[in-house]
Amino acid sequence: MTAAAVLRKELRALVRDGRFVVLAVSLSLLLAGLLFASAQQQRRLAHEKAQVSELVRQQWDSQGDKHPHRGAHFGLYAFRPDSPLAVLDPGLGPYLGQALWLEPHRRNMARFRPAADEPPSVRFGSFTPAFVLQALLPLLIVALAFNAVSLERESGTLRMLHSAGLPGRALLAGKFLALLAVVSLVPLAAVGAGLALVTAGASPGADAVWRAAVLAGTFLIYCGVFAALALAVSAMVASSRRALFVVLGLWIAFVFVVPRLGAASAQAAAPLPTAERFWGDIQRDYAEGLPGDGALAVRNERFDAELLRRHNVRRLEDLPFGAYALRRMERDAYADRVHAIHFGRLWDRYAMQESVARIASALSPTTAMRAISMKLSGTDLAHQRHFEEAAEQYRRRANIKIDQWDMDNTRGLTSFDDKYAGDALWRSVDAFHYTPPNIAFALRAALPDLGLLLAWATAACGLLVLAARRLRP
Repeated sequence: MTAAAVLRKELRALVRDGRFVVLAVSLSLLLAGLLFASAQQQRRLAHEKAQVSELVRQQWDSQGDKHPHRGAHFGLYAFRPDSPLAVLDPGLGPYLGQALWLEPHRRNMARFRPAADEPPSVRFGSFTPAFVLQALLPLLIVALAFNAVSLERESGTLRMLHSAGLPGRALLAGKFLALLAVVSLVPLAAVGAGLALVTAGASPGADAVWRAAVLAGTFLIYCGVFAALALAVSAMVASSRRALFVVLGLWIAFVFVVPRLGAASAQAAAPLPTAERFWGDIQRDYAEGLPGDGALAVRNERFDAELLRRHNVRRLEDLPFGAYALRRMERDAYADRVHAIHFGRLWDRYAMQESVARIASALSPTTAMRAISMKLSGTDLAHQRHFEEAAEQYRRRANIKIDQWDMDNTRGLTSFDDKYAGDALWRSVDAFHYTPPNIAFALRAALPDLGLLLAWATAACGLLVLAARRLRP
């Protein structure tokens, strides 16, 4: 008997196994329901974002006559579009905010977090399709594999196979491939169905298809890790009961204990500043100045003196353009610089937390799989930062355009009531169009986690080979 014969026999046995039928059907129904609900919710959110975005733009375009700076303070909204694979793994999306309010002088945090509308039970964890694939699918593997070898030993068939000349590696290889073949259908079907549901029959983009293919491939590796570990334990432990305790303990540690400890360690190692301190530090650096720049009053005096010298006039009132507008552009440029420094530090803190949490991936393949899933689904911190940076660049361009109009259409020092802009100016500001990054961006972000998952796969397969060598009836 060879590994291929064992594979055929195991596939027939799994299909006839009542446990597999009941668990696979239950898991598939649960997954289908969650995917349908998630797709409905994502379509509803996309529709609401489109409606609000259109309404806000109409209000912006029809502000009427007013001073341009007052018009700029009316503000614009930048809404983040959801990636198609967010239907499978919403990741950090519900906690990071869906839109940014863009106004002069300051950069804002993302707002409108769907998690804020969730009941308190959401703190115990969101029940998403990703949770089923990352937490419950390994439980199905555990239920099918914990006694795959130990039961053969207890019933005496392992001794018969051994006496028939079947090598241990052929037996375990056949069981591993059979188990992986049947359980891999679940993530493959889930990824394909999720993409089909959210696009509502339309053809998904090439980037979404590539992301889905890579995500399905990593789920296969993830399933292989649990299948190899469960079979190795079943082969190395004397009884089925003991094997069940060991693999269940590993599942609980990998899925629940280590990720929670990793998150707590990350928060302790790189705590985030409070909102009061964060904005207070920005205001302090703007008013008192960054090292070597001087306080706001000193910077203003220096700027005015340079302005008079450059245009060879004695008073600001004699300047051939709007001095207030030019002053505002100078102050906003400085504020942008201060905001960039503090937001950069905040994102560095997030990255440090992610690095500390990644250490947990060395103790749990589930932690690595979660990180990969979020990054390929575009619902992680790296994609959020890409969106916020794009919105920030748009905010700066829009404000400079309005201030430039003010400067070009006034002379010297003028009040807010001297010159009004009309709808033509508001409409000249282009709408915000965001282009999400492609799969190369996601793969670069997920590279350390992919390496850890492959390390887990190598270690699990090595343990399975070791168990095959030591397999005795």
